[in-house]
Amino acid sequence: MEQRFLDIIWLDNLLVNFIVLWLTRKLAGNSCPMWRLWCSAGLGASYAIALILPGFGCLNMLPFKFLLSLIMLAAGFRIRTLREFFKLFGYFYGITFLLGGAAFGLFYLFGRGIQVSGGVFLIKDFPAKILISAIVSTIMLYRWLWPWLQFRINRNQLVYRVKIQFDNNCIVLDAFLDTGNELTDPISGVPVMVAEFDKIRSVLPPDIQKIYLHGREGELKDIIQTMEQSDWIRRFCIVPYRTLGHSNGLLLAFRPDSVHILTNGGWKEAADTLIGIRKQDLSASGEYHALIQPHIIP
Repeated sequence: MEQRFLDIIWLDNLLVNFIVLWLTRKLAGNSCPMWRLWCSAGLGASYAIALILPGFGCLNMLPFKFLLSLIMLAAGFRIRTLREFFKLFGYFYGITFLLGGAAFGLFYLFGRGIQVSGGVFLIKDFPAKILISAIVSTIMLYRWLWPWLQFRINRNQLVYRVKIQFDNNCIVLDAFLDTGNELTDPISGVPVMVAEFDKIRSVLPPDIQKIYLHGREGELKDIIQTMEQSDWIRRFCIVPYRTLGHSNGLLLAFRPDSVHILTNGGWKEAADTLIGIRKQDLSASGEYHALIQPHIIP
């Protein structure tokens, strides 16, 4: 077997192992340094080379492969508890199976030849384009798919049913617990829950609805003129806010009669809360229509 062929197999396995370990590190939230991941990936790549060398056929047995995964985890990560080990172990094998299936799909899709020798899959000619495509696709899937999966897994802990009552009108909607949200009214210090206009429109006075229907929610002058003529001026206020795209935004908010949150199997009244009105959707998938902060949860 040519030395060049062995080098390619080692490099191919090094990169793939590192991707698997890097994704495991990200998903598990482990704080290990990157050099440990490279060392662990190198151990796995060296094992792949040993499998196809004469006299090392015994390494192809399942116990040795299982032992290798344990060694790679121990070398690559900081493991402090048994629970953390099982968490890493599950992510490691889950990502390995997922990427393995995806890689075979790409190889067959592009018509690449695959051979099996000593329990190792050998790919004819180094598929640099396919490998780069697999790496890019994997990173994109991680960045786009994982936040959605994480939300779905933790949905019961992050999404609350909220009941808003205003002027004898009541509306119920789903609200997402935004732990990084610290929006409060700068004058009263009351926390602000942000809700979509379309979902709370039915409880708002007609003159307030016109501000959003005419697209004037960002015009301070128009808001003030409308509020001066409204009978609800004492119930509404303007809250300044900052986001990544808006350094000096204004949010029209109102003080409801009451806010109840469904928690621990029952409705509980929240403390003093303002409801900020937002014209844009808060969730692209429609999973929730309001944002609440931890201070509002009773």
